[in-house]
Amino acid sequence: MSQPRLVKTVRCTGTPYQIGLAHGRAVAAQVHKNVATYTAFFDETVGLTWAEARARAVDQFAGRLGRCYPAILEEMQGIADGAGGGLTRDDVLTLNVRSEIALTNYTDGCTSLAQEVVGADGRQVFLAQNWDWLEELHEGMVSFDIAPETAPGNGVERFVFLGEAGIVGKIGMNSAGFGFCMNAIRSGAQGTTDRHLPVHVLARRLLQYATSLDAALAILETEFGAASCINLMLADRSGQHADVECSPYGHARIDPDPTKLADHGNASSRFVAHTNHLYGTAAQGRPARLVDHPADNSFARLARMQALTRADAAAGVPVSFASLHARLSDLEGAPYAICRSRPPGAVGMERMVTLCTILMELTTGQGRVSIGRPCEPDIPVIEWRL
Repeated sequence: MSQPRLVKTVRCTGTPYQIGLAHGRAVAAQVHKNVATYTAFFDETVGLTWAEARARAVDQFAGRLGRCYPAILEEMQGIADGAGGGLTRDDVLTLNVRSEIALTNYTDGCTSLAQEVVGADGRQVFLAQNWDWLEELHEGMVSFDIAPETAPGNGVERFVFLGEAGIVGKIGMNSAGFGFCMNAIRSGAQGTTDRHLPVHVLARRLLQYATSLDAALAILETEFGAASCINLMLADRSGQHADVECSPYGHARIDPDPTKLADHGNASSRFVAHTNHLYGTAAQGRPARLVDHPADNSFARLARMQALTRADAAAGVPVSFASLHARLSDLEGAPYAICRSRPPGAVGMERMVTLCTILMELTTGQGRVSIGRPCEPDIPVIEWRL
């Protein structure tokens, strides 16, 4: 793979339509590139043409979003108008439901972690993730910085996320000190009621309206759920953090394990990690009928991240962006490692690579996004500050 280029940062403000229009105008070429990428992806994975995938997206989600989240359809219309080139709102909707169309059959390869450290210098709350996905998406990634026009008390002032051109939400954090990571889960579960949002639309809802872990859980439990299976690693600046395996049938909550930092007598740390399989138990809320179909490497990556985190704690390695980056650079089990490379001769979904590494510290509102495989030197970096 050639050296990745720094992805574009797009700043959007205003009404939903104005945000979408600025998004579409700023990265029009990338939006069209992503349509081409997912046209090939749908054909390869589920045997659908783009027109067929679009018809499915409209049939399943246009009316639903029009009833329960009309503002997001306005934003999608803005993206289409801004990108031009004959793109329609329904094309943008199709991008935003790509997980519901295809990822019930396939999953990505992400590894994520939430870790809180409390010591003499105060509290730090970290979120960290490698996003492993189609190599072609290097050309379609965008860093978004959005300040929506909302009434006081109705949503946050600002949020940032690393995502895909044309798609309204993904991995990020907001000005209230709340953030999350995402891991795809291969499962056939599909939600069909108005409360079931496509997972990227649900991500946007959380970014814009959740101000804490408790607020996010309230949204997931009483307002909206996921239309397909997705794992959310949730945290806020108060130190509350948990992993939530979301599905249309219900959610399993996995709370952090306590650990002890060896060389800091008054410091303690808790963490929870996740990859691309379900490991919540019935006691944690996992629905009995929920079934997933993970790749074997998901289990190995989870065990490895847990072992690396405990080893750092035992050795007294301070938790920082540098130490998290090092863990996410691990190559054990290559090419299917935490830092994933494309296997020789790989085709189809096996050609996935680690596209980027997202690191967030919620008490200070700082983030760092490394574009490319973190195990490689001198890769481009984006800094977030909220």
